[in-house]
Amino acid sequence: MELKIFRSIYVLLAFLCLGFIYYITVFVFIEDWLGLRSSAGSLNALIFTFLASFCAFSFCVCAFTDPGGVPSSYVPDVEEYQISDQETKKTGVHRMQCDKCSTHRPPRAHHCRVCRRCVLKMDHHCIWINNCVGHRNYKPFLVLIFYATVASTYSATIFISCVLQK
Repeated sequence: MELKIFRSIYVLLAFLCLGFIYYITVFVFIEDWLGLRSSAGSLNALIFTFLASFCAFSFCVCAFTDPGGVPSSYVPDVEEYQISDQETKKTGVHRMQCDKCSTHRPPRAHHCRVCRRCVLKMDHHCIWINNCVGHRNYKPFLVLIFYATVASTYSATIFISCVLQK
């Protein structure tokens, strides 16, 4: 496994931010609001720990999963793509060859200038995971966004409850 992921400062910042928010939420706000030794405090700490763990796990899966490259043996079906010049201008169909790689590419495959390769169903190159979001890691990316949103909302709720109690 190539560990190019750890060369990015943004990946380190994402992990540090997750760790900082976890520490502040559990050991400062929950401890101050309910106390970690109480059943309510332990339950809130357990819930937030699960949310933060799921977020960290989905981050790792998204970052380490290959987004899906175009196979080197890919050749487009000639009959399917025989379009006249008039239809090309009307429909906006582009050439089915990558300008950078000089290889054939399927529809919705795009060349990533950071990764220096064509990616199937490329959405974007995310600097926070130091990887492209493509065909194979699109679902883990959405799960990461979901768990990060839920964990952030839960942490903000705990913070507001702690502040309103004082």
